[in-house]
Amino acid sequence: MTEREAELTRQIELLRQENALLRRVFGSSSEVVDAAQLQLLLQGQTETVAPTPPPAPAPVAKTAPPPGSESKPRLPENLPVIEEVIDPDAVKAQPEAWRYIGQEVSEQLDYEPGRFLRRRLIRRKYMHKVDLDRPPVLAPLPLCLQERALAAPGLLAYVLVSKYCDHLPLYRQADIYTRRHGVPLPRQTLARWVELAADWLRPKAYK
Repeated sequence: MTEREAELTRQIELLRQENALLRRVFGSSSEVVDAAQLQLLLQGQTETVAPTPPPAPAPVAKTAPPPGSESKPRLPENLPVIEEVIDPDAVKAQPEAWRYIGQEVSEQLDYEPGRFLRRRLIRRKYMHKVDLDRPPVLAPLPLCLQERALAAPGLLAYVLVSKYCDHLPLYRQADIYTRRHGVPLPRQTLARWVELAADWLRPKAYK
């Protein structure tokens, strides 16, 4: 039995004796207990040895971080940077009265949403300067999915990626284009573009 267990056993036994004496004092009047005996028992209870506190845990030594675990930059380094220089109003009013001594730089992550644009393809006609009987010459149109198609390749690619990679249905795309960009594109038009693109992307063996 350890010292701690022995001490606990001794305290339990003292509590039992104290309880028995108290019952005899406040119980039946025929059982008389000497007050000095009760005081001696209580004094023995209060003079018990205090339990030994557990040893404090040993401090953990701090180790250096492993190689390659340095803190990463807050923003990816490959993002394009747009710089905006902000000068105090006093400097703007009298720039000749101030001397540049340094700068403070803070960065934020910004986003420019996708935008629609009009891609205007201009094909100029030419007439021969000498042989006036020759017909005018005009460069042919680039290849496209459909004659006089409205959608450029970039828009077609965006619609397909949004539908099949981002799981964005055509009706939601049509709503986004109308509300956010002011470009009304009916769902039927988007569906026709998807059908044309799927037919063009189909492997030749299955055409």
